[in-house]
Amino acid sequence: MAQQLLLKVICNHQGTLNYADLADIGCGADMICALDKLVENDLCSIAVCNGNERIFAKTKVRRCKAQQCDGCNDLHLCKLYLFGDCKNSIGRRTCRFGHDLHSEHNSIVLREHKLETLSRQELRQLLLQNDNSLLPPVCNSYNKGTRPYGNCPDQEGCRRLHVCDRYIRGTCSSGADCNRCHDFFEPHPLRTLQQRGVPNDLMASMLSTYQNIQAMKSEGAGGAASINRPQSCPQRNTGRRLQEQTSGLLRNEICLFFVKEDCKQGEKCSRVHFKMPYKWEVNSGQTWSALPENETIERDFCDPSKIHSEGAERVRFDSMSRGLWDVRRLSTVSSVTKPTYVLTTEWVWFWEDEYGKWIQYASIVSGMHRLSSITSEDLEKRFQEDQSAVVKFTAGQQSYELSFRDMTQFNERFGTIRMVRRRPVFVSTVDAQAARTRNPSQNFRAVPGSWDKSAIPDIGYKTVTLLSSDRDYQKVQRLFNNTMRGFQITSIERVQNRDLWEVFQWKRDLMKKNNGGKNSKELHLFHGTDPKHVDAICRDNFDWRLCGTNGTTYGEGSYFARDAKYSHCFTSHSGVRSMFVCQVLVGDYTRGNSALRRPPPKGEGSPTLYDSCVDNVLNPSIYVVFEKHQVYPEFLIRYDDGVMHWSTSAPAPLKTVSIQSTSLTPKSNRIQATAPATTPARTPSRTSSVPIMGPLSWENCVPTLARWKMTWKVF
Repeated sequence: MAQQLLLKVICNHQGTLNYADLADIGCGADMICALDKLVENDLCSIAVCNGNERIFAKTKVRRCKAQQCDGCNDLHLCKLYLFGDCKNSIGRRTCRFGHDLHSEHNSIVLREHKLETLSRQELRQLLLQNDNSLLPPVCNSYNKGTRPYGNCPDQEGCRRLHVCDRYIRGTCSSGADCNRCHDFFEPHPLRTLQQRGVPNDLMASMLSTYQNIQAMKSEGAGGAASINRPQSCPQRNTGRRLQEQTSGLLRNEICLFFVKEDCKQGEKCSRVHFKMPYKWEVNSGQTWSALPENETIERDFCDPSKIHSEGAERVRFDSMSRGLWDVRRLSTVSSVTKPTYVLTTEWVWFWEDEYGKWIQYASIVSGMHRLSSITSEDLEKRFQEDQSAVVKFTAGQQSYELSFRDMTQFNERFGTIRMVRRRPVFVSTVDAQAARTRNPSQNFRAVPGSWDKSAIPDIGYKTVTLLSSDRDYQKVQRLFNNTMRGFQITSIERVQNRDLWEVFQWKRDLMKKNNGGKNSKELHLFHGTDPKHVDAICRDNFDWRLCGTNGTTYGEGSYFARDAKYSHCFTSHSGVRSMFVCQVLVGDYTRGNSALRRPPPKGEGSPTLYDSCVDNVLNPSIYVVFEKHQVYPEFLIRYDDGVMHWSTSAPAPLKTVSIQSTSLTPKSNRIQATAPATTPARTPSRTSSVPIMGPLSWENCVPTLARWKMTWKVF
């Protein structure tokens, strides 16, 4: 039993494990004894990597490459199914290779090799690093010579992997100056792996897999001869290590008292003392040390679509590694276990749809996905109760099973399997400080004087509808009408969210401090959106992943416009439209580009960044903000198009006529239009069949007309 458990643990750790970490698994002495048995059965090997003894999972089992064979001792299993997704078994089509891991033949093979307890994911990792038919080998010719393709005669057409061999071994000292590939996501290695059927979600784990392959090759060639093998079943040293580990069982949990203010236990506290609710660490040898890009890594980790962090040295989230080194994330306890505490970790559950988009459970994203009967919070509660449970739920008429162990979602009717991910809600330094300093007895301390004090909730937000006589109403109406005259404002609401306002003030003060005591530039800007996003924006502020889906020309951030007519083009095209007027701390800005994920530095090598990006530095009309705390959604405008109708006729030479619009506000406005001369002048008829949108909506959102060209002018 201990042998099977240890093998599963090793396979779940990307096929390898530090020998020194055995004491962390169950009863350490038993695990070391189990390791001896695995080595004897040729299911494990030990090799030295960078001075550390590492255990590697081995097997003699291979995948049978023949379609039909009798008396075979290999697995009859489809390679694409093993990798996670076989396109040859969709609808009525059936794959010629096996999709049943536990068929009669496969069950016999697995039992004979003591692998029957492994899941498909664990078996996949085991085979990837042992069966050389699954992955392309590293091209040795590519790693020789000085030319771009080395000495490889096939160059771009080579079917071997063009990756730096020394980089895989961890011995490349050239770093960024190396003229060989150091990234499996580069075009050639990515294409080569994809041609072998490796899906994109496994690319991030390829480095560790190839490292395992290289290490086991060295061990097989005699590399293990230099290893001083630890004694079997050591009692004294292991017992001491186990005692040390037992005294620090909670050292992967951040102390809630310290992260909020202070911990009275001091050094006696069994939890980690850190001022953020998360901490990323790397084990570069004997000890764990903090990674300097803590907040940046966390921001990337909170995005369910990402499998690694950005930057030169990426943290791989699936293998929790950075290069050859292990990485771990410490955090405060889950918010569902201590709902009344501050700065707990709020976890969100996502599933991947057929288009590769990650959908939060029980969230309304579009009409194509049914709302699930279980929420993200429900899943987190079940996960805290039993991390190996299988949860059943429904969505529409479909029934599903979600496996916490495999992190997959299974459709019981069609057999479809979807990937599942659990990621935290991002908390920045500003968020953490605001949570610490918030005082319930001072709810109205920092809110604007114009706010309705009876409509400021402790949690969340409320909107207050303004009267047309209110000063704020007239100010917003004037800004809107500068470029949007002819549209009917239905209502203007003030968004009163104390939490967002306090964070916005905190960011304003921080930018002022960084600006030498001078106030940073602050503007009122527009943001058009779909009504389905309004509640999320009022509650949690802007998230460009939800609201910024209309392009990233000047960077991946939230877009705001100087003119309402620009934001109008991104509102819903039916019914009442929604547009925010926001306070935005634009600060110092520069021209953006589509590759930016944060503002660029102000100078080459400068640690100081710009505050935002724009379309034109001399006359900006579009602003891109990458930090949501620089924005407060102050007002919400609801309006319609003031729709008029025009009778149709054949196109002809143009003639000027005057018409009276009964749908405009105020009624005294007249509109001059250019219309066909051969057609008698007509007033707009509300019974006509062709609708014409409001003047600026038509002019700015429809750049060309096939047969009609109409010019509107308000006078």
